[in-house]
Amino acid sequence: MMPRTRLDKLVQLREREEDDAAVDLARAQHTLHAARERLERAVEASRSDGRAPGRAALWELEENAHRRALQLVRVAEGEVSSASVKREDASASYREARQDAETVRRVADRKRAEILLELARRERRSLDEVATLRFNRR
Repeated sequence: MMPRTRLDKLVQLREREEDDAAVDLARAQHTLHAARERLERAVEASRSDGRAPGRAALWELEENAHRRALQLVRVAEGEVSSASVKREDASASYREARQDAETVRRVADRKRAEILLELARRERRSLDEVATLRFNRR
């Protein structure tokens, strides 16, 4: 059984923060993926040309629709850019939380090893005392 240390609660806290950061990173990646898909659909829609022989008013209507499609492409590009920045921020936050958690885990493990070493030393000392007492009885 591993001995408990005062750092165990801190380890749990840092691991919870690491998990939260991982969830935030996953959400940011999903948002970026969705924004890229919207951009692809907007680009595809802007490439279509619905003009056909006919009245000039229909061409003007089609031209307005094309301008609107181009505006949607620019909006989608902005969303991708924003989502990319948020993903990078979430990634940096996750790396920092992971590093903090790993640091605290290492310190707790080192403390645990010290405790185990001290317990072993006490046990050896007790056994030595018992052996000395038994030897002196003879």
